Amino acid sequence: MTMRAVQLDEFDGPLHHRTISVPEPGMGDVLLRVGACAVDQFDLAIRNGRWSHAVLPLIIGHEIAGEVVAAGPGVAGWSPGDRVAASLYLVCGHCRHCRNGRETICENFGGHVGVSIPGGYAEYVALPARNLVAISDDLAFPEASVIANAIGTPYHALTKQMRLRPGEFFMVTGAGGGVGIHAVQLAAMMGARVMAVDITADKLDAAQARGAEIVVNPEKEDLAAIARSWTGGRGLDGILELVGPATMPAGLAALAKGGRMVVVGSHTGTELTISPHAFYQNEFELLGSRNVSVGELAEVVDLVAAGKVDPVVSGTYPLEQVEELHERVRNRTVIGREVLVP
Repeated sequence: MTMRAVQLDEFDGPLHHRTISVPEPGMGDVLLRVGACAVDQFDLAIRNGRWSHAVLPLIIGHEIAGEVVAAGPGVAGWSPGDRVAASLYLVCGHCRHCRNGRETICENFGGHVGVSIPGGYAEYVALPARNLVAISDDLAFPEASVIANAIGTPYHALTKQMRLRPGEFFMVTGAGGGVGIHAVQLAAMMGARVMAVDITADKLDAAQARGAEIVVNPEKEDLAAIARSWTGGRGLDGILELVGPATMPAGLAALAKGGRMVVVGSHTGTELTISPHAFYQNEFELLGSRNVSVGELAEVVDLVAAGKVDPVVSGTYPLEQVEELHERVRNRTVIGREVLVP
């Protein structure tokens, strides 16, 4: 049995459309028919060689939803026809962190779907059964594909790391992107007052339509001054940082005493100079956060099913248009996520 797939043969090279054999599910794996695979900046980083340990040729794609076709040896609880969303981290399931529900920092971390094993730019994919969460029949696959990464990532960051509380002043940078637009929704759902930061009017409009009370373009406005004014001089209680050094100094200048900054990503560099004095004098908290546990993913699925969070899918594309989609992601014009549908 064969399938259509998109393969990367060399870093910084073109993507190739091929017909290859459908994978066989190994021990502990489930074979899925891919219903949708969302595309994000991580895909471009893999393609550009920033994850040079990836074994080529490779099928990239890590934000996957689909239908169970077959279960491999040692798998129980999944049957053909089951509809699922999938997490992207390859974890052991038995180290001290995995046992405590913190598999995002697994001591035996095995890498990522779409890097260490073939991903979702194909009609079928084999994934570890432990990565799957059931979804309802009425949730479309494109919307389901964004749940694990674009919604799960800010859910973990806001609920487990930041511990955001009702009434707090909260800011998210990169608010119009896939993770940011869902962070706006989650924070508003949690009762926080939300400031959305991005650099284009359409993304700021999208964030405001989804719960942001105030929007700021840091290329045109003084982010820290606006945040201080908005909070009556108090400062921000929480910041979800998705941009990096381009916005972090202004964010720290706007942080209230006892404020928390949670860093999830950085697309604007890898180094930042900060003052230890500011941290101890104000008892700031600077925290990291990465992706979502499978248990948290199930909680996110329930939120979506209840209509409390709306997956933002601004377009779908067939595999044949993957280059066009990559160009849109590269130019940062996508609001929310755009999705491949094999």
